[in-house]
Amino acid sequence: MMKRKIIIVVINALFLIAFLVCQLISASIIMPLHSQQAAKAWSGQSGERFAQLSVFFPETHSFSTETIKSVHMSLNIALLAASLESGQGRTLYADAWSGYGNVSIIGDRGTTDAAVIGVGGDFFLFHPLQLRNGSYLSPDDVMKDRVVLDEDLAWRLFGSIHLSGMEVLINGKPFIVAGVVSRESDFASRKVYDGGAGLFIPFETLNEMMNGEARIVGYEIVMPDPITGFAEKIINDIFPESSNHVIQNTSRFSFGNLFSMIYSFEESSLTFGERSIRTDTVSFPYWENAARYAEDWLILLLVLSIVLMIYPTICAIVYSVILIRFGIRQLVKLIKNLIKKRDNRTYQRYIQKQDTL
Repeated sequence: MMKRKIIIVVINALFLIAFLVCQLISASIIMPLHSQQAAKAWSGQSGERFAQLSVFFPETHSFSTETIKSVHMSLNIALLAASLESGQGRTLYADAWSGYGNVSIIGDRGTTDAAVIGVGGDFFLFHPLQLRNGSYLSPDDVMKDRVVLDEDLAWRLFGSIHLSGMEVLINGKPFIVAGVVSRESDFASRKVYDGGAGLFIPFETLNEMMNGEARIVGYEIVMPDPITGFAEKIINDIFPESSNHVIQNTSRFSFGNLFSMIYSFEESSLTFGERSIRTDTVSFPYWENAARYAEDWLILLLVLSIVLMIYPTICAIVYSVILIRFGIRQLVKLIKNLIKKRDNRTYQRYIQKQDTL
């Protein structure tokens, strides 16, 4: 009997250790995905609830920098209606937008083609890539002639990453290097990013280079979410088209959200790990594809965690029932003993009373 109990304890311990390993692996997948954590960065120590949301548009959707103004107006009206107002030194939300293209860029070591991301708003709040040198682009920049190179492009053009203040030529026009960044190094981003060397420039500048044909493909925002679903409802109201993809980034890796996605594997014809990568009518940027790729692994780890906890849970239930039944028996026995002692005391008092008579 004792040997059997030891075996059960060992098996449970192994299952629990494997479960903890799954949780640690899940955490290690989520933590490097900084593009999904803007709400945490924005809220800081305020204690207020914020949500990060992303909207991705199909090729047929015309979303421009002019549209941003109407979006801001709609946001302000919705927040004011909810008695949420920005005051002096206080901004309720931050947003960013981006589009893509390719350019020819010239540095000290010659010319190369590069993938370019045109950014607007507070883009680097949502994508805090590691700065190797210099600074990010800022929404407060008056001049739109600054660029940020990634590390790969910096080495190709100059053989160095210390380039802040250096000049490059893009399509024959001079631009100042604001900084150099490293691309994300987590396993999901490495899996999905295939753009090669690249750079970040103001979206307005990209639009000029493309003769006004640059297209905003993604919009990101972090905003108050005093009640769960508040922010998501506002964004869905502002972008009502069914062809748009609205994503609630803040809770996308929660247990409930991942659990609800378990059955989506059965509905997909793609191989594991590629279920969520989209490049059709809506071409997701690499950071969104990385997050969706990570979701697949997190779902797998969730399923494995649930399986690992089945045996310990059954054992816990069985032994809980045994302990409860044992406790009930002991309680009944204790009550019987107390009743017996009470009856004995009553009987002794009766005998003593009879003797005195």
